Amino acid sequence: MHSVTDVHEPQRAARPAGSLLGGGRYRLLRRCGVTTGLEFWHAMDRALDREVALTIIDGGATQHGRSSGNEVFARTTALCQVHSPAVAHILDMVDGDSFSAVVAEWVPSVSLEEAASGSPSILGVARAVVELADAMQKVHESDAVLAIGDTPRVRVRVSLGGTAYVAFPGTPACSDHDGDLRGLRHAIRTLAPGVASPDLPLAGGTTAGAMATALRRIVDQPPPPEAPAPAPAPISEEQSAARWDPRQLGPIALTGIAALAVAMFGAIGWLIGTSLADPPVSEAVATSGEPAGDDVAPPPRPLVPVAPGGSAVYSPQQYPDNALASGLAIDGKLETAWSTDTYMQQFPQFKNGVGLTVALPPDTTLRGVWIASPSAGARIEIRTVPPVGGVLEETAVLGAATLQSGVTPIALADSAPHSGLTVWISAQAGSEGSYRTELSEIGFLN
Repeated sequence: MHSVTDVHEPQRAARPAGSLLGGGRYRLLRRCGVTTGLEFWHAMDRALDREVALTIIDGGATQHGRSSGNEVFARTTALCQVHSPAVAHILDMVDGDSFSAVVAEWVPSVSLEEAASGSPSILGVARAVVELADAMQKVHESDAVLAIGDTPRVRVRVSLGGTAYVAFPGTPACSDHDGDLRGLRHAIRTLAPGVASPDLPLAGGTTAGAMATALRRIVDQPPPPEAPAPAPAPISEEQSAARWDPRQLGPIALTGIAALAVAMFGAIGWLIGTSLADPPVSEAVATSGEPAGDDVAPPPRPLVPVAPGGSAVYSPQQYPDNALASGLAIDGKLETAWSTDTYMQQFPQFKNGVGLTVALPPDTTLRGVWIASPSAGARIEIRTVPPVGGVLEETAVLGAATLQSGVTPIALADSAPHSGLTVWISAQAGSEGSYRTELSEIGFLN
């Protein structure tokens, strides 16, 4: 069982981003939402160098007092026993004079509205929320609640792996089972705008178990046969060669990256079972008048851009650099960029490196990555995504390159499918006293 940590601090009239709470331990990064008596913050635990989700019980701004905070802690304790990807792991409960909060792990994620911008399919939505429905059923069976009925658009987020989950645990006295069901229905409606309600378990689910069963039935049904799609037009002859160079992509890479990489939030629907564009593999055809013999190898299929689904800063040591700007490296705009902090010394001094974890459509096979950057000399490694709570050494290097000023191609040696990659900066650009790397855009090709 999690203990309640006592913290004392002076009263604060407001909590702007950047504020320090808990005796300076927690730095507030971004407020994700607010409801009566509660604030939901993405924050940094400065003592343990990790990002956290804070559900702050705001006794000063409402009629809720310390007894309300104690009741929230007591009712939240049941969620400490829940082990599911649909509920963020509770790390601590902090009780102070003007600051009481439930502290949970921070999972790289997007809001429900951002996830819905990719127009996910019925099957995709069911896949996204089925774990949440299963967790709700188990919690209700133990006579506890998830407390997502008050602010489901804030409490529920979608991880980069495509799972809807309770991002901000914390159970006030007004929460009940019916509220949870309303919150789950709201999440489904938000993720599937325009989908007819009979196609999803909205009105018919009177219990969490009934809704979980209905969602599982959708997920487990065999997929319908797909109609053959037209082959994509080749980008260029140069791109069909075995060794590709994204600097030769002409208007796609140099004057219209937005047409090559869909904006991050518009592509998040890939992660929950759908895609904005599903490029098929084209059939090889003979290009001369002579019939192709058995010993003539077909030309490589054209390179096809892959839309990333989201990103997060990965910094296993020290603070994450510019954590709120990670999406600028995959937003389809060369004029925006994510950058590291400026360091006095080269890696591995102070920290062993920093990078971005980028979500891709499930089981994507890539042939290469390209990076647009002005930071010549930076050393980049394309790695697998670390497991939750894992370290850099648990990832595998798939490709590496030293950045040029402009566009740098990186070939990938591994052809296995992936649902995400890590773009790792092992050495910075710059010189003694000013080391910094800027990534304007990252592109993926299969």
